[in-house]
Amino acid sequence: MSNELFKAFRASELHDKNINFLIGSGASASFIPTLKINDDFTYEDILTDSDYSEIKDFIYYQYYKNILRKSFCFFKRDDDADLRKTRRETLSAYQELIDNIVNLINRKGANQIRRANIFTTNYDLFFENASDKLLRNSTNFIFNDGARGLKTRYLQISNFHTSTWHQGTNDLYKFEIPTINLIKMHGSVSWRKVNEEKIEVSYPNSYPKDLEVDLDIPDIQTAIKLIEDFTLTHTAKESLALTNEDELALKEFRKEYDKLAIVNPTKAKFEETVFQQHYYQSLRLLSYELEKPQTVLICFGFSFKDEHIREIISRSLSNPSLIVYVFCYKHESKSEINELINNKKIIFIYPENNDDGHFIDLDRFIDCIFSVSGIDSMKGLTCSL
Repeated sequence: MSNELFKAFRASELHDKNINFLIGSGASASFIPTLKINDDFTYEDILTDSDYSEIKDFIYYQYYKNILRKSFCFFKRDDDADLRKTRRETLSAYQELIDNIVNLINRKGANQIRRANIFTTNYDLFFENASDKLLRNSTNFIFNDGARGLKTRYLQISNFHTSTWHQGTNDLYKFEIPTINLIKMHGSVSWRKVNEEKIEVSYPNSYPKDLEVDLDIPDIQTAIKLIEDFTLTHTAKESLALTNEDELALKEFRKEYDKLAIVNPTKAKFEETVFQQHYYQSLRLLSYELEKPQTVLICFGFSFKDEHIREIISRSLSNPSLIVYVFCYKHESKSEINELINNKKIIFIYPENNDDGHFIDLDRFIDCIFSVSGIDSMKGLTCSL
């Protein structure tokens, strides 16, 4: 990669821009599994397959148990050692990302707003936990999760338009404290629906007890095999042969699960969500930010399969000063994303091939943008310019 291209997306060249990140599930993929169940099925597939419609409570239970539960990012002493190590390394990478963004914002001029926006489709709490650790270690910044309140906090989109200033004891000077806005477009495991218009935000110290249901029932892989083996003679419900007690427990679980303010993994998820106030407003906020002059959008771990987010980015590319960088995990990712959004203004950074070590995970993404020496972090990568 040439020095010119190398410089193009370095943080040192971006500090005077309106800085926005779009982070998808790839950022947390080392710890939180994907929606894939086996080579033939994903949770999204079976939740929208009419053959499985009778056992949706069972599917949501398995989805929570196998994937969503990890999004709380709790550290438990009795967890597997490898699991603890992966969680610790992932959290450390998120801390490094936040810390570097704060340092980047601090380089802005006195007449610039010291703020960066992180738009994410992730439910997990890695950003929140990483920011909390940095704040406890005296890193000076404002972490804005969009909630307002004291003992009870509610999500309010207007909260993302605030700034905080520090003044000297005698008011002889003041400076703006760097702010990081975290806009969780698909919801969060820390959010609960209060009613159709209000979402409560709280950070629990343990898993929600009403969701911690332990049932002696088949796992998701076994269940799918049973259903597919007997598909000609039995319904999905008959194949599982759940007891009345199990079905009742799953029904009660589903009632509590539905209180989570998240987008569920169904093919119709965006149609279901677009009418929810927060999702609509977060889309408008993304559009508003991308229309500003001298704006940069840095995408990582995002598949561009959310058609509404994709459409907003496509429209915003008419902004002549907007720069969009897309970091791809593997070589094939560029062509996969290009099939969904194809615009020459988008700059792809991706591995030249699939040789060992030439992928872009979260650690390498951070190193590509923020590393001071940096050239080694670009080895094996290329750019679409």
